Amino acid sequence: PRNISSGRPPGLGKAHHNPPGCFCDAAKMSETKVKEDLSRMKGAYGEKMIKKLKNMKVAVFGLRGAGIETAKNLLLAGPHTVMVHDDEKVQAVDLGANFYLDESDVGKPRAQACEKELADINPNTYFSVHTGPVTTDELKKYSTVVFTDLQAQWPMNKLTEFDKFCTENGIKFIWTGIFGMQLSIFSNFGKNHEIFDKDGDPEKSIVIANLECVPEPYASIDELLDAHLPKYFDVKKMGYSAKKEWGVKLLEDKAGMKFDNKRKKTIQVGEILDYAEGCKALAKPGKMAGKITTEGDRHMLYSGDYISFAEIQMDGKAGAEGTFKYGEKITNINSVCEIKVHRTNPSVFFIGDVSELGSYIKGGIGNQKKMSIYKDYQSLEEQLYAPRIEPGVTNFMKWGVSMKLHLGLVAVMKFHEAKGAYPKLLDDADAKEVVEIAKKVKEEKKMMMELDADLIAKIAKHASAETNAIAAIDGGFVAQEAMKQTGKYTPIDQFIHFDAFELVSGDGKAGRTDRYGHYAALFGEDFINKAHGSNFFLVGCGALGCEFLKNIAMMGLGSKGSIHITDDDVIELSNLSRQFLFRRKHVGCLKSESSAGVACEMNPELKSAMKVHKIRVEPKTESSFTCAFWDKLDFIINALDNIKARVYMDSKCILHGKPLFESGTLGTQANSSVHVPHKTPSYAQGAPPGEGQGIAMCTMTNFPYEPVHCIEWSRTMFGQMFEDGPSAYEDMRKSGVDKFLEKVEQNETEGLSKLESALKWAELAQNATLETCVKLAFDMFIAEYRDAVKNLIHNCGPEDKVDDNGVRFWRGRKRFPVPQEWDAKSEVYIDFVYHTACIFADVLGIAKHKNGRDGYPTKDAVAKIASGLSVPEWKPKTMKVDDDEKGEQKKKAASMGADEYKKLDDMKAKAKAIDVSKLPEISPGDFEKDDDENHHIDWITSSANLRADTRKIKRSDRHHCRMVAGRIIAAIATTTAAITGFVFLELYKQLLGFDDIEKYNWTTINLATNVIVSEMPADPKENRTTTVQETMNEGEKIYKKETTTIAVPNKFTCYDFIDVKGDLTFEELIKAFSEHKMTQGGLTINGMFAGKSVIYNNVDTSIYERQYERAMERAEKAKSAGHKKLFMKQANSAKMFIEQAKSTMGKKVSEVHAENCGSPADPDQPFILLDLDVGVDPNLPEWLKNRLPKVDETHSLDINTPQLRLWYK
Repeated sequence: PRNISSGRPPGLGKAHHNPPGCFCDAAKMSETKVKEDLSRMKGAYGEKMIKKLKNMKVAVFGLRGAGIETAKNLLLAGPHTVMVHDDEKVQAVDLGANFYLDESDVGKPRAQACEKELADINPNTYFSVHTGPVTTDELKKYSTVVFTDLQAQWPMNKLTEFDKFCTENGIKFIWTGIFGMQLSIFSNFGKNHEIFDKDGDPEKSIVIANLECVPEPYASIDELLDAHLPKYFDVKKMGYSAKKEWGVKLLEDKAGMKFDNKRKKTIQVGEILDYAEGCKALAKPGKMAGKITTEGDRHMLYSGDYISFAEIQMDGKAGAEGTFKYGEKITNINSVCEIKVHRTNPSVFFIGDVSELGSYIKGGIGNQKKMSIYKDYQSLEEQLYAPRIEPGVTNFMKWGVSMKLHLGLVAVMKFHEAKGAYPKLLDDADAKEVVEIAKKVKEEKKMMMELDADLIAKIAKHASAETNAIAAIDGGFVAQEAMKQTGKYTPIDQFIHFDAFELVSGDGKAGRTDRYGHYAALFGEDFINKAHGSNFFLVGCGALGCEFLKNIAMMGLGSKGSIHITDDDVIELSNLSRQFLFRRKHVGCLKSESSAGVACEMNPELKSAMKVHKIRVEPKTESSFTCAFWDKLDFIINALDNIKARVYMDSKCILHGKPLFESGTLGTQANSSVHVPHKTPSYAQGAPPGEGQGIAMCTMTNFPYEPVHCIEWSRTMFGQMFEDGPSAYEDMRKSGVDKFLEKVEQNETEGLSKLESALKWAELAQNATLETCVKLAFDMFIAEYRDAVKNLIHNCGPEDKVDDNGVRFWRGRKRFPVPQEWDAKSEVYIDFVYHTACIFADVLGIAKHKNGRDGYPTKDAVAKIASGLSVPEWKPKTMKVDDDEKGEQKKKAASMGADEYKKLDDMKAKAKAIDVSKLPEISPGDFEKDDDENHHIDWITSSANLRADTRKIKRSDRHHCRMVAGRIIAAIATTTAAITGFVFLELYKQLLGFDDIEKYNWTTINLATNVIVSEMPADPKENRTTTVQETMNEGEKIYKKETTTIAVPNKFTCYDFIDVKGDLTFEELIKAFSEHKMTQGGLTINGMFAGKSVIYNNVDTSIYERQYERAMERAEKAKSAGHKKLFMKQANSAKMFIEQAKSTMGKKVSEVHAENCGSPADPDQPFILLDLDVGVDPNLPEWLKNRLPKVDETHSLDINTPQLRLWYK
């Protein structure tokens, strides 16, 4: 064997120049490291796994599709060492799945052909290529080995030998293979493998509302019946229904409860146990447990989790702290305890016996503590014939298929072992032989699974084929599996089998030998022609986009049609750990241009079809992405990272009737979905919940109880302190006072605050010194960490405050605050003032940074100034404190009163006296998370931790603050690669012309816990005619209100539109609407809306005439200028509305739309999209009106219609 050198200089940290197994020591490696930013990866993996990863040495054998994907993903993660081996000669057909091969490589050994590209991925990983025989001496050099597919050097019997050797020598062994549309993975992590974090989920925190000592809950209905039925009852032999009947009988006999026959049939076992545990006569005898109720609706914990408790006060004597399993006697409640969750109440769980600790007084928080678990794994030889199949792989349309696939796998491996080759592509004779092998093996080895001869024949006929989609999925899962050597995440137990053979219909043809040969064998020539002729749009060229472009290149998608891609972002250093098309030379370049260039190198046939855009897809770029552009597309692939952009793309696909392929990732978790017009929900209707739910404002402002609340508060404060005010000042300076005041008057409520900030910063900018910056920082410390806290206590009461019912105010999530009194000797306080002053110095232009960051003041200089400042006396401030999290949505925007108008007029006068030409330029402190020298993350960390100190909350480290405040999504290459493979499986179906939506899948994966769940898409959300009753409570009056919503037409979906043609006036449009076939007659339009703009409103103008008269009368009688201005504004508003209403009917809709919304960004857009407020036509005959639902004080009627699309061009 020999190690092939790429000739790269040793200073780049490669090991090409070293013999296999000859690695530099850690000190030398650190000296040659290239700068990297692993923040996104660290967000998923954590510091502990990253450190272990940096010591991992892994070997990958075989570089077809599965192997190259695995090696690529491992190199992106950056382990200590990656070695690859594949001496098989490159064939042209390999170019359909191996993206690091080109036509000039045909005939070369695969590993040598891929070496240069693999070596370039990560200069901080020792990379080498091994050639020649694979021996156990070679395997000894690595901590994890991955074998892919089947080769002459590793048939089935050799793989079992290698696996045995690895187990004996503490080496993790993984094998994977792709067989047409099937992938299989085997994992053996040996004996006593430690898992320190089974799922990678963040450790959860809880706040305790109550703790009580209760009898231990029953583990099952059997335990209840055994405890209370006579001993001669054999409970184990009872059926489910019999157990329920006896459980109900016990409740009736011993608890005195009564159940009618209907309730007896519907009651669940969990309910029976809950009732029994609440009854003294039926409670579990003997053992006691602690029952803990948490604040909130759900604690999100699982049985077997461990919680570290603190701050719980009990009235008994506390003993030694420790770690207590469930069921053990607890000697100190503020310990680490194993929990058992309540079977029906998601806010309750149980711990061990607390009977000796007394009664609960108050307080208590809990933090999840992940404990290591240890697992044993069996050898490949044992598992081949009695497999453990990973239960997390589920396809609801193909129950039980994994065991059938396993039998097919064993048969193909036996065939390869005997013949030294895969079954020939689409060969009936070889397929028949594989089926016979399966029958023989099943009988001889007594394998307990169904033999599906048709499926096994299909596996055999396509075993040597591979596609980019299956390879991407496989490489993502296998690379992640290799990294589980670190102890983070749960290894596969022990086989995964996944297939998509439903795509193979029998139209395939063998014989094609170019890069598309396997696609032709699997799907046929028509598939290839349709794929190549496709016109599509890929939106986003980041992590998902890079993987999609690789898949596009492998199958030549769109190579004879058009490939539109766009991304306005530039490449950053942090992108390189997961966006594999980019290298260090690309940093600072546009993602769209760079990714397109690399994709075209992978497959030169894309060059003529590639159309690169460099802008976002959003309303203001519709001049580029016009209606004509959308209409020419066949489908859209989203590669976006935020909900807002996805929803906008979804709206365009709905409007133009285009299929949308969607996906998203978060750490090791991901999901994919396909949205087909009229057949599935739109993305907006089926989007996963969670994003944008945020933190209640009262929690963030006054009552934080978790570290994240403090970080989010600091991020908000950063905007208010360093961004908003300076931006307002710069707007005034650049626009001029007159234009700036015009903007203020457009929204006077917000404008008042903006003008006040601009004037404040105008004063600061003209007196900018370091002393100014330090004083601003000092004042902020006093205001936020001392005065605000003291005012909260002043208004909410002392720590022991109780209400009339004896309930404490400061309890649960409301943590009693601790004011921070200024101490110039405190390093923590000086840190805050220092970072604050540095950012103010940046904003005001004091820190010029001529030489790096030399312009920043030193901490000593800031400390010296701060120590000379006098601490002001606290003056109590009475205010209303909001403590209602659920009531925030009821709040209305503040309106301007007479005092505010006077204040606004005074500030306007002050602004008009300013000569903006003499104002110095300042730089708003736009938050930047990726600059380690600008003090932004340092300020967030210092600010958030001071906030945490005021509530005795756990402090956060800088990395965590950066992740939260920077909205950094934990992202890794493995998950990204895998989910794009699932998206392309659905894309294959689209290209194959699958019309039955039941054949499509929405998929959810979790690489940490080995989950693949595929399910059929839901039906589109239909708007139906419904009647809803609700109880209304108005003071002492309680009554039922019934609301009927009529859908016209019934069951319409978001894909339906009321299309009307012509450049019509409002009068003409209303008439056309009432006669439209979809509205069925009898309806009229009361209002038309375009986004937030009101285009038409059919109202009784007499109401506004009366409003106008009253406002004018009040204005004449007003005693102050402020009140007069307020009433005149109301009068003018009413007058304007009256005039508009009277003149509207004869106007063209398109003209009014342009006046209110501006001209569309797409000048050739032929339609206007309108939302409608629809009512019953007042001219409807009385007899027909009487057939409609009743409308009165207790009955209301709403009419719901699709959007109206007016084709005015």
